[in-house]
Amino acid sequence: MEETPLIGIVDDDPDIPVALASLIRSLGYNAACFSSAEALLSSKDVERFRCVISDINMPNISGLDLIPLLKKLRPDLPIILMTGRFEQGLAEKAALAGAALLVAKPFSLEDLMETISRSVRD
Repeated sequence: MEETPLIGIVDDDPDIPVALASLIRSLGYNAACFSSAEALLSSKDVERFRCVISDINMPNISGLDLIPLLKKLRPDLPIILMTGRFEQGLAEKAALAGAALLVAKPFSLEDLMETISRSVRD
């Protein structure tokens, strides 16, 4: 029996991961929530993630800084970045860093769900 896909969620705002985890579970996937990039990176589940959703603006390690750290461990891991502060050039920075998608909060659930579903299928 195939294991249910696990999605990692990291955001220093505690309400966001809880809401996203609920959405992800409603799609039939499992979710693991983290309050910092460091906590996600030290998780025993890093190898199991099928996709990671991360806020950009976090203390210590930002979402943009998290991408190369994850890519070093898992080069093909899709990473979705979220931001509440959309700045000029941010989409380009995210794409160059290797993000699969950049979404602005509040974001389209359809876009997010499609990217998660595509990540799990690949």
